[in-house]
Amino acid sequence: MSDNSLEPYYWIVVCGCICGFVYAFGIGANDVANAFASSVSSKSLTLKQAVVVAGIFEFLGSFFLGASVTSTIKDNIVYLDQYEDQPEVLMYGMFTSLFTGMIMLLVATHYALPVSTTHTIVGSIIGFSMAAEGVNSVYWDGVKKILISWVASPLIAGSFS
Repeated sequence: MSDNSLEPYYWIVVCGCICGFVYAFGIGANDVANAFASSVSSKSLTLKQAVVVAGIFEFLGSFFLGASVTSTIKDNIVYLDQYEDQPEVLMYGMFTSLFTGMIMLLVATHYALPVSTTHTIVGSIIGFSMAAEGVNSVYWDGVKKILISWVASPLIAGSFS
């Protein structure tokens, strides 16, 4: 498919960038409260100090670790070669996954509900791929590794604490 044949889908790129920005805002609004609530409420940090520290470390985390997370999301959930002949389906599916995650996160944050943005986006991508190309379009070995990390991470953190 040539670049010109994807021109009708440029709106997905523009809307995806906007939704990505809003999603990142929502992640910060939801996750920073979890990380700094005890520090602010115990008066270890003032609210302004917590905002500065959170801003620095949220940025550093995304800057240094964001590429590996993005790579996992991009390469280890669906077989991308199944969408080689129809990249617009992959674009639309990834956009709808991002949009769904963004809405869910904003609503859950508004109502102070605990959420996992990673669970949401991984589930959304699996769902769109299964709807578009069937169960065999999902890279289940990669999904299994993600699921194991979701179980192992709190167990390892708990054992250290």
